[in-house]
Amino acid sequence: MRRMKACHLFALSLALALLIATSAFAAQSLDCFYAARPTAKNPDPEMSLHRNCAVVSGDGSVRIVARHLQALDFNADGLATFNAERRGWFYVLRNGRILEVLSEDNGADDFVEGLVRGRRHGKVAFFDRSFRMVLPPIYDFAWPFENGLAMVCSGCTERTDASDPDHHGLVDGGLWGYIDHHGREVVPVKYSRDEALRQGELLPKR
Repeated sequence: MRRMKACHLFALSLALALLIATSAFAAQSLDCFYAARPTAKNPDPEMSLHRNCAVVSGDGSVRIVARHLQALDFNADGLATFNAERRGWFYVLRNGRILEVLSEDNGADDFVEGLVRGRRHGKVAFFDRSFRMVLPPIYDFAWPFENGLAMVCSGCTERTDASDPDHHGLVDGGLWGYIDHHGREVVPVKYSRDEALRQGELLPKR
């Protein structure tokens, strides 16, 4: 009987430990940086640290906490941004839906020609303001669209140890070309970066 009770207590202790470990893994809190919406007391808020503003679920997805969602400063398109520790920059809609995006100039990537860049499965995809994926993740890197075209590369690598004078990360190697808003390669992705730039200059202006 004592042995049965001991086994029962051990099983309960093990189950409790697993429950605690699972709960900790299922909802990890994150600190964030964001600029809150203006108020009468603070009409021009700056980017500041907010503790425990988001949580990471067991599947790795990030969710912003409701009271912080209400504090964000949404623009005319209904979008706000925040930076979550160790995760990077996110756009968020008023309904709490979020989109992880690339960083640009120490902030969230800008929407250019209606599209913003986000990394998925190690590749760069393009999304619209409703967070719908417009162009799937095919290329290792892509610059924002300009005059209807985006410069993209395969086999290139982003350098985190260096940047250009404008503090943009550098991208080395690979094959380069240009795509349009439909994802078509108007300049095939087979050139060095310099040659792709020359090929792009030969295209008719849009």
